[in-house]
Amino acid sequence: MKKVYLYTLLMLVANLIFAQKNYTTKSGQIKFFSNTSLEDVEATNNQVFCSLNPSSNKIQFAVLIKGFAFDNALMQKHFNEEEYMHSDKYPKASFSGTIKNIRSVNFKKDGIYKVTVVGNLILHGVKKSISTEGSISISKNKIILNSKFNISPADYKITVPEGISNTILITVDCKLE
Repeated sequence: MKKVYLYTLLMLVANLIFAQKNYTTKSGQIKFFSNTSLEDVEATNNQVFCSLNPSSNKIQFAVLIKGFAFDNALMQKHFNEEEYMHSDKYPKASFSGTIKNIRSVNFKKDGIYKVTVVGNLILHGVKKSISTEGSISISKNKIILNSKFNISPADYKITVPEGISNTILITVDCKLE
């Protein structure tokens, strides 16, 4: 009988040691920016869902396209129309991938850890594999994800007006709990 208790206790301890928390937020931020000869194009979305599971090294993002806010209301209207983002037909963008070097991140120690993320970005109904560098910052048990990378609207079958850059800078900033 003692062996059964000991075995049960060992299994319970093992589950506690290897079980890691799933970190999430519903208020992450994604910005995009394009410097153009006509006018800079810039928008921010502060309603980004992000989930990180350190034990499986999986990371996911989801964002509603209509959640991007512009300083210029007319630019925001045009962005969501059928000529560009078709936000009624393609209401969200998502990313699902893995952090390749998650083992280099010590989630119990404050610091900034450089990571490589690979996965699939789905935007405007097009799925494309991407890889980018970023960082995971740990501070007082808070986790902050940061990344900057470029995408080409043409890769996602998004038409841009003449004079608008063919490259868009994406900035990700998510504080997870």
